[in-house]
Amino acid sequence: MTLSQSILATLAYHDIFDYPLILKEIHKYLVNIEASPFSVRAGLNRLFLSGKIFSKSGYIFLESRSKIVEKRIQRKRISSRKFQRAVFFSNILKANPFIKTVGVTGALAMDNSDQKDDIDLFLITTKDFIWTARFFSNLFMIPFKRSPVSKITKNKACLNIFIDESHLKIEPPNIYLAHEICQMKPLWDRDGTYRRFISANKWIKNFLPNWKPETVVNGQWKMVNSRSKKSIYSLFTIYYSPIENFLRSFQLWYMRPKITTEKIGDTQLFFHPADTQEWVMEKYKGRLRKLRIASS
Repeated sequence: MTLSQSILATLAYHDIFDYPLILKEIHKYLVNIEASPFSVRAGLNRLFLSGKIFSKSGYIFLESRSKIVEKRIQRKRISSRKFQRAVFFSNILKANPFIKTVGVTGALAMDNSDQKDDIDLFLITTKDFIWTARFFSNLFMIPFKRSPVSKITKNKACLNIFIDESHLKIEPPNIYLAHEICQMKPLWDRDGTYRRFISANKWIKNFLPNWKPETVVNGQWKMVNSRSKKSIYSLFTIYYSPIENFLRSFQLWYMRPKITTEKIGDTQLFFHPADTQEWVMEKYKGRLRKLRIASS
């Protein structure tokens, strides 16, 4: 793949989400090729001259896609308000001693939310406590989380990914998951867990070699000066096996009638209402074919 093709592929991927990019973002999410900002700028100039890409209000997009610029500007304003609510949710989840990291994912992580969108949250849990962590997270978030039986999604928390810190690598390696990992914004972090998560997924550099880890939005947090939290954690540590097993069985029993495309493992839980990955990959391949770029 040449630099010009990489730039087009980068724009094509984000075009799936009606998301034009600024120069800095094209460099950050450049597909498959490591390049300097200067080289990317030069590559963009060549594509502008050839009429393959266009620009409006500082945003760059593919042919006949100028309408998505205003959409991105509107969604950025909406996302700004939603993001403050995501930070509020993360502050609630700090009370859960079995959570190590909270991040926001999905459209909000890219400032691309609609008014009706919920707020997708990604949680890394303490080793051997993934179901305990999920139970208490959902308990704490009852007033704010999305209900599986309700059509109301606006500004609701969606706790859709839980990962045990003992198994931080997400598979299979592909461009969709690479973007999901890189676009996630960590809201708070304990014990350097986010850094370990990125290290465990070094494969993302094969797809997005220019990307660098995000800064934790709400800073580091340590469980200090909280005797009650330490006592709860210590109690569960002593009896973790029967309690964890019970909470696992209870939650699986409760979820069983509602399970559709969820992926449930021993150390990773993915709760998605639809198989977004498959949909995005098909759309991306279609756009590459239209641009006459071989997919990798």
